[in-house]
Amino acid sequence: MLFLNSVALCALALSGIASARNVPIKKTITGHIDPSEVFSFVYVPFEVELGTTSIYVLQNYSAKGSGNALDLGIFDQRGQTLDAYRGWSGGFRNNFTITPSWATPGYNAGPVEPGTWNVVLGPYTSVPEGIDWQLEIEMGFDPVDSYFAVDSATMNFDSLCNGRCTEDGQWLRGDLHIHTVYSDGRYTPDEQIEIALKQDLDFMFFSDHNTDSSNNIMGSFQDIAPDLLIGRGIEVTTRAGHFQALGLDPDQLVEWRYADDESYTAAAKEIHRRGGFVSINHPFASCPACNWVFDNWEHNDAIEVWNAAWDAEDERAVEKWQELLVKGKFTTAIGGSDSHSPPSLNGIPTTVVRSRGKSQAAIVEGMKAGHAYIVRGPGMEISFKVVLPSLLKLNTAEIGDKVKASTIGATAVLSTKGFAGQKACLVTDRGYVYNTTVKGDGTVKRFVPIGSKFVRVEVRNSTDDAMLGMTNPVWFV
Repeated sequence: MLFLNSVALCALALSGIASARNVPIKKTITGHIDPSEVFSFVYVPFEVELGTTSIYVLQNYSAKGSGNALDLGIFDQRGQTLDAYRGWSGGFRNNFTITPSWATPGYNAGPVEPGTWNVVLGPYTSVPEGIDWQLEIEMGFDPVDSYFAVDSATMNFDSLCNGRCTEDGQWLRGDLHIHTVYSDGRYTPDEQIEIALKQDLDFMFFSDHNTDSSNNIMGSFQDIAPDLLIGRGIEVTTRAGHFQALGLDPDQLVEWRYADDESYTAAAKEIHRRGGFVSINHPFASCPACNWVFDNWEHNDAIEVWNAAWDAEDERAVEKWQELLVKGKFTTAIGGSDSHSPPSLNGIPTTVVRSRGKSQAAIVEGMKAGHAYIVRGPGMEISFKVVLPSLLKLNTAEIGDKVKASTIGATAVLSTKGFAGQKACLVTDRGYVYNTTVKGDGTVKRFVPIGSKFVRVEVRNSTDDAMLGMTNPVWFV
């Protein structure tokens, strides 16, 4: 006698239904969105029959590319909560497919259960006449012979040092903001990984917009770079700004459907509860809803002060970060390439983190502690410390350290690689207090002004003042 478990019996039953119904079901749904609904979310319900094994959705709408923009995603039969969330492509794609074994990038494959599903439309911009939209939905019944399984990348390489060890840990080079075809990028994951290796990175975080679909397949690319730490992240793209959620669990999603401070606070607290890291992305970006609209800087661990190539928006971000530091908020400055498509390269800029090990948890820990600096790219290194009077038990403080000591007799020591001839700037809570040219050996020494609350370093281009490297502060508390 042949015995079958419940999963197999269910699969056989569905296959039988699929065989009986081999003609796809097609539906057309239309509607209108008023301009007043921009930055909201419109849910379009449709019924999925028992035995359905694929869902295809095609979106069309009026004045596309001529004033209207309409984002696209879907929730399954479980409702409109994150538990039911099956994917998002924003405005990058106008169609997607979901099956038990495969899904369009940005969407999660898995069971296609019967019930009421919801396509979610997100009006982003609108002409005065509004948006007339149409959805073509096709449900298929082909037999199923394989099922998707999450394949996460390795999250812990603590046994490896790779030549970057110090007594206090490893200084690891990475990129905290990278996109792929799984959201609105043109690079495939393997292309981004190969670039990271050429850029001499030890770790990278993929952070596709409002989806964990890229995180769920990164393990399949591990053989390209067996020693590269590939962390889990999501760029949470709200209607009031973007933020990075880094160090996520394999099953962790982050709510993004809001434009209010209270919802952001709740999302940030949940990320922290599960050990993750929150950074506000490109807070002064010029695109609609890309800049940080909330007057809430309390629940983020960091600010992405350097996004891609240095520009005026980054300068404003550094000014805001400095303002928060002066107020006494321990906020980490990080950078991210925000790399989407050629010719943009990940690792420009590079964030370098002092980490107790080569693991996702250790990288997050190091960033939260402010043990990090940023450089424009490969071949650039910074060592910054404050040497305290020898009568103190702790006579050296490094980037991110918080020391209970007077600044009397304290000496800031900067050592660099790849910055000869550029301008080194010493910055405290009083602003820029000292500038000098980096000599050939890259070493600069200077007394810390008495009474300083913190001291940090910037290295800027001596010609146009563009940022080339910067550290987080050493604090005096």
